[in-house]
Order: sequence, then structure tokens, then C-alpha cells
Amino acid sequence: MFSANNPEASLRNLPADAYSRLAPCLSLLGMACTHLFSHSVSLVAEHVTALTGLGAAAVAELNAIDSTPALQRVLTERPLRLYDFVVTGQLCLESPLATPVLAFVQHQMQIDDAQLRALVEYCQALSQQLQQALEQHLVGPSGAAALAPLHRRAQQLRTVFEQNADTLRPQRPAVVSLGFDEGRLQMLRLALLLVQELQHTQSTHPFIQALPHLTALPAATAETLTERLGAVHANERLALTLPELVLLYQAMHVCALAFVSDVLGTLGMEAAFSHAQADATPSGGSSRQAVVALIVGFTRWVEQEFGQEPAVQTARQEITHLAETLS
Repeated sequence: MFSANNPEASLRNLPADAYSRLAPCLSLLGMACTHLFSHSVSLVAEHVTALTGLGAAAVAELNAIDSTPALQRVLTERPLRLYDFVVTGQLCLESPLATPVLAFVQHQMQIDDAQLRALVEYCQALSQQLQQALEQHLVGPSGAAALAPLHRRAQQLRTVFEQNADTLRPQRPAVVSLGFDEGRLQMLRLALLLVQELQHTQSTHPFIQALPHLTALPAATAETLTERLGAVHANERLALTLPELVLLYQAMHVCALAFVSDVLGTLGMEAAFSHAQADATPSGGSSRQAVVALIVGFTRWVEQEFGQEPAVQTARQEITHLAETLS
């Protein structure tokens, strides 16, 4: 497709069959980019647009290429736009977005897994060649030194995808929608706040040492859920996915264990949480029994309704091991 010795010349003078040979690659990259910009709110898409100007409209224009003359016009008029499209499409196919995109391709083409892998491998190899040819086309006779800004641009895009990969994962469906009174809402907030404080505490206390082994409490998810809870009003419905529900279940257990043990006192954190503890109790008091009663009510409900879920069973086993560090 491209001359190894002079890829720039390959793009300046496309062969008549250039589009037909590139079509599978351009189509796959186009579907990946379209999927990226199809969401109304996407942190990655926002960053890509800020870096390159690429967006839904620009992707639609590039997806409209349907012939070698049309491809030649883009190469002449907007080669950097095509370069950004190719790089972004490749990164999409290396990200969690690849799963729904490739599932759609397989369904549309009615091909088996082996054929899909072969198609992806072919398109990946061709898109790499196309990217290199575009780089040479863009810098022209300036030489290798002129490639640095393009490579930096590509690396910036890669960093955006790598740092925000979790936001590209398919959203899980909500399994429950709950409304909490003010006391229970404050208790959930307190549990998440306490867990995050304990996770950032440096201590040789066995309880603190065991916290990293709790698989349902990833810091990023806890922070996101804390923000959501902060914006919820009493009795307002809150939709929760199963991982979010299990996170709250495990956080509430951690909170209960911390309050009925010497953990907070040993770490010098009891005074810091005394006011929040009072706000969380229905009577406005500071009774540890009242706090634990709120927690037990929630955790027992989760076990009753979702106790058959492997994630809940695992979380419960991990809490049992955590409790053993206090004996």
C-alpha cells in the first residue's frame, strides 16, 4: 500500500484502488471514533477535542469518505485532521471501547471470533502504516526532527486514554434505587469518608494494614460515590449499580468495626469524627450503639436482598477477616 522508501510520495499520488484497500481500516477506526463521541458526557472525548479539534461532526465528515478522490482531497486539505482521526481510532481500539465496537462489527459482518481477530490484526497493521505515512506526509522534507511535535501530540492523546480508561468502560446497569432519610444518608457519607481517611493513614495497626485487601473499596470509585452522595437530598432516590452497593456494604462494615473497637482512638481520629457521628444518629446524639444500629440495618438488608451475589459473599468474607485483626 505504502512505499517503504517514500511513504510521503505514496500519499501524494494515491493509486486508484487506495480507498478500497484502506476502507476496512478507515471503517473500523471510524466506528471507534464515532462510539467515543456518541456519549453526551465523556471526559476522554472532551480532552481529545481540546487537543485536536476532533469531534462528532469532524468524525462524521471523515466517515463520509467513500472514494479515492475524496480521500485525496482530505490528504490535501486536512491531513492533520486525518492523522488525529487515525491515532484516536487506534487508541479507542486499545481501550475498553473496543469491546462494544468489536461486538457490533462481529454482529454486522456475521463473522466468527477467528475472523474478527484476523480483521482486527489486519486493520491494526494497516493503520500503523497509515499513521507513519501521514507523519512523513505532514513533515515533508523537514526530516526526522520535525516529527517530534507529532509524536508529542500522539503521546498526549495516549496519556488521556490511559489516565481515563475507567471512564470508558461500559456502564453497569443499576440494580436498585434507594431513598435514605437524613440520618442514614449522613451515615453513608460518614462511612465513605472514614474509609478514605483510613486508606490514606500510615500505621502498623493490623486493621489498617488489612484495608488494602478489601476488593470492593477502590479509591477512585469511593471518591466518585462520595460526590454523588454529597449531591443527594434526604429521601431522594439514588440508583446504585451492584459494585456501588457492595462498596457501601463493605464501607459500612468498616465503619462499624472502627466505632466498636479502639481503632479511632489508637489513631487519634476519634475527636475528628465525633461531630459527624452525632449528625448521623437520628437523635442527634453521639451513641455508638445508634451508629452501629443504622449500619447493621443497611448491611442486613443488603445480605437479605443480594446475599446470593458472589460479590456480596466475597465482601462478607473479607470483612470477617478484617474483624479478626481486632481480636
